[in-house]
Amino acid sequence: MMSNSKRCSVSRSPKHLTPFGLMFLAVMLLVPASTSFGQGVAREEQLAIQQAMAYVNPSIVRIETVGGVDLVGDLLVGTGPTSGVVIHEDGYIITSRFNFVADPASVLVTTADGERYAAEVVATDFSKMLTLLKIDRTGLQPLQSVPVDEMRVGQRAIALGRTFDPEFPNVSVGIISALKRIRGKALQTDAKTSPVNYGGALINLKGECLGIIVPLSSQRDEETAGVELYDSGIGFAIPLADIERVIDRMIQGEDLHAGLLGIGFEAEGPVSGEAEIVRVRPRSPADSAGLVKGDVVTEIDGVPIRRVNDLKQVLGNRYAGETVSVTIRRADDSIQTMVTLTDQLVAYQFPSLGILPARSTDPSRSGVGVRFVFPESAAAKAGLQAGDIITGFQSETVESRSDVSSLLSKFEVGDTIELNVSRDSDSVDLSITLDEFPDGDNLPNIPPPVMAPGNRPEEIQVGRFNQKLPGSDRQFWVLVPQDYQPNQPQGLLLWTHPAGDTMEAEVVRSWRDLASERGLILVGVRAEDVSGFSQTDEEYAKDVVEWVTENYAIDPARVAVMGADDSGPFATQLAFKYRELFRGLLAIDAPLRFPPPDSNPEARLLIGFVVGPESRNSEQVMKSVEILREREFPTTLIENTEPEMFSFDVVDLMAQWLDALDRL
Repeated sequence: MMSNSKRCSVSRSPKHLTPFGLMFLAVMLLVPASTSFGQGVAREEQLAIQQAMAYVNPSIVRIETVGGVDLVGDLLVGTGPTSGVVIHEDGYIITSRFNFVADPASVLVTTADGERYAAEVVATDFSKMLTLLKIDRTGLQPLQSVPVDEMRVGQRAIALGRTFDPEFPNVSVGIISALKRIRGKALQTDAKTSPVNYGGALINLKGECLGIIVPLSSQRDEETAGVELYDSGIGFAIPLADIERVIDRMIQGEDLHAGLLGIGFEAEGPVSGEAEIVRVRPRSPADSAGLVKGDVVTEIDGVPIRRVNDLKQVLGNRYAGETVSVTIRRADDSIQTMVTLTDQLVAYQFPSLGILPARSTDPSRSGVGVRFVFPESAAAKAGLQAGDIITGFQSETVESRSDVSSLLSKFEVGDTIELNVSRDSDSVDLSITLDEFPDGDNLPNIPPPVMAPGNRPEEIQVGRFNQKLPGSDRQFWVLVPQDYQPNQPQGLLLWTHPAGDTMEAEVVRSWRDLASERGLILVGVRAEDVSGFSQTDEEYAKDVVEWVTENYAIDPARVAVMGADDSGPFATQLAFKYRELFRGLLAIDAPLRFPPPDSNPEARLLIGFVVGPESRNSEQVMKSVEILREREFPTTLIENTEPEMFSFDVVDLMAQWLDALDRL
């Protein structure tokens, strides 16, 4: 580990202070001696903030990038100066990875004394979104870190950057709001953070560095995740003490990646239970170490693991290549093993039976009915037939489609499973060797589902109508089939229109009959700005979908979002961000604009691209299909031979694809 400067002291020699620091020392000498207690406390805090700023001022640098792309996905980046922090007197500077996602051609660093240097990118921490720079300069003043166990929620936190004025740092004051956020990697602050101080320092009143300011998100992992929270009162910083633990590796030029174990759990939320493994990814470190389904992780490196969230907190700070001690409980035994973490897991490949489940809501019937068997599928080869009812899966009783789906996800392509099937009045046992999940190209002509009879209360609105969310003046439109019955869960398709034209009439006209035939409710949200959808529309779109699911019977396995042309990235972002909500994405003439997330067994996402006969994006769409299939996302390509976006044939294919989102 490299050596640090001595712990800070406000009695540092004046020769180390910039004019900025000398100014604040002069202010201190002018403080009146007699003030009220409250005024005194406030003034002391103000002076402490100013003194801390003066103390760390020489360590905050300005960073400018030159060249490179300025658009990552649909987000503008790298167009203005940002900030960095000196962490070694020999010219090493740590900053946010966000400042470099545009891959600039050159980097310039301006130190607090106004000197400007060309900088070299030394290494990147992709787990914590940090970049290490080196300039040809010695005698710099590095910051002193605060030990993580000395940080407290509620203590003052000062966010500093150096962008607007090269002589004076820009500042925002708040508190530490939470510790160990984003899987244990970051502390949270309500001090304002934004692209201008990403890479800058979060300090305490002593002028010690709490952390380096970075954008992060608890829901996303891509390079620009968390930027949408800028100046919102939710900001994150990576503790400098944690960075120092690996800084020697970065100085040696080693890029760092998050360490992955390769196990899955039934639930992973903050209130989830003990860490019982329900899935081990093939060829993962956990697989190599012999961990199996049913093991319960009880310790990582001696740290007790009582819940799944504890495990995520501990592993969140570990890097690929590091070896951890894992203790598991297996039956009545406690077993300890050493596991070396990896940076990349073999993409999860969904296994498939090759059936569509029936949608009967008859509570008197147990098991999962088979509505349709795909030709040449594993189920067809084993003799499963439409009309069969699956009652047992590997000796476990199954009551619902989700039971079968959950059990399937614990097996691999090529595994053989045993099904017990009720056929007429007979009980039949079948052995089925699981296939790869089909991409969905060339879907057979799937017959429409049989709608169950029922009585719809008159107060339930059907047809096409406008609606507002409670407390909102924004309208969205809804198309509910006239024959909608509350006892028959529907699919849901959210339409996000291209900029400048909602295409509402065309969508309603093209989809009305097929939506009724396939049991689909359509919803159209309007962009708040006529120039198109933006990140500010994301939460609204999610709320609209949730309103529909609360007011109509919606099948969660058949909820999808559709975008076309320039609304495609917005639809894609919704599908990738709200994985628990969307199970399908339809992108019309809209190629992928940013990297996809990991294929998640717990949140299956099927993707369909539609490309027209004269599409200028056809080559990029084909490339997108290729990328997603390499990541094991079931991805279909629908070719529209007609000039209209919603010709009958292409809408029919899209409706069938949506109808089959729940296939097993």
